[in-house]
Amino acid sequence: MSDRGAGTPSNEARGAVGTDVADGSTVDAVRRILDAASVPTATLDGEGQIVSLNPAFARLCGRAPSEIAGLHLLALCPGRDQAEVLSKLVRIVGAVSDIEQEELRVTGADGRVRTLSLTLGGLTGADGRVDRVVAIAADLTEERRAQRRRRRESVERAQETLADGETGLPNQRALPVLIGSAVRRAGSHDAPFAVLRCEVTNLDDVEHRHGAATTRQAMSAVAERLTQRLRSADTVTRSSAAAFTVIAEDLGDPQDAAGVAYRLLAGVVEDVLVDGTAVSIDMVIGIAVGDGTSSPERLVSDAGRATTEALADGVGGFRMIDTRTASAA
Repeated sequence: MSDRGAGTPSNEARGAVGTDVADGSTVDAVRRILDAASVPTATLDGEGQIVSLNPAFARLCGRAPSEIAGLHLLALCPGRDQAEVLSKLVRIVGAVSDIEQEELRVTGADGRVRTLSLTLGGLTGADGRVDRVVAIAADLTEERRAQRRRRRESVERAQETLADGETGLPNQRALPVLIGSAVRRAGSHDAPFAVLRCEVTNLDDVEHRHGAATTRQAMSAVAERLTQRLRSADTVTRSSAAAFTVIAEDLGDPQDAAGVAYRLLAGVVEDVLVDGTAVSIDMVIGIAVGDGTSSPERLVSDAGRATTEALADGVGGFRMIDTRTASAA
């Protein structure tokens, strides 16, 4: 964790503090004020031992005051926080810094983990050396929980935004990102990949004949069939109500994309069964082959154009455009 030192007092101010510490009057007065305000406060000696603390500090740590008094501050910290806290103490006692802040997790006697913000400040004695360290704590547990909750909700919202509600597959919004990643990997592997747009041509007829609910279930079944016919490295997306887009990576040559298309078309040769009802699915595929130099937008556009050309050939076929040569096959 990074140092976040506050403003450094002047030598004159530090000398005044040292004088007050020597007679103890100012420190005692400040401690009474902090105690009255229930500000969690503890005082450490120059070695880091806790020589005094108020009830608010003990409550924040989830322990009784008698369990904490006499402990070294590091005893309150988990192992991974100890080195960072020790370095802050050394900076304070060595007069490298006047104020240090640190976050640490403290496990109370009840086993509950609390996240604390700890502000450490040095007090000088009559000889001008730091002989006491004041530790003021604040409970960040709820704030950190709220931050984690907000991050989790943000991730969930992003997932909802980028996922198809019916199939759970990535949707059209996610497609440019996924293709962009495929372009980068193709560049590092020096291997072509393909974008295959799988268009269901009779979706309106299916919905008219079987209804919207059956159509949704049928398309979910199609998504599962397509996924089962691909390698783990390939990705299926729901790019529209009537289309799936497949990203097939690490191809040996463009003809491997044709093999992927055959497998996908074979997935809809047999009717889809929905609650005992046989639903016939017609599909054509448009393929765009690219590499590490390809534009995701161009690949999507060429895959759509190849799909239009496949539609002209009839159901069950595919067309391919190699964007690297801009020649149709």
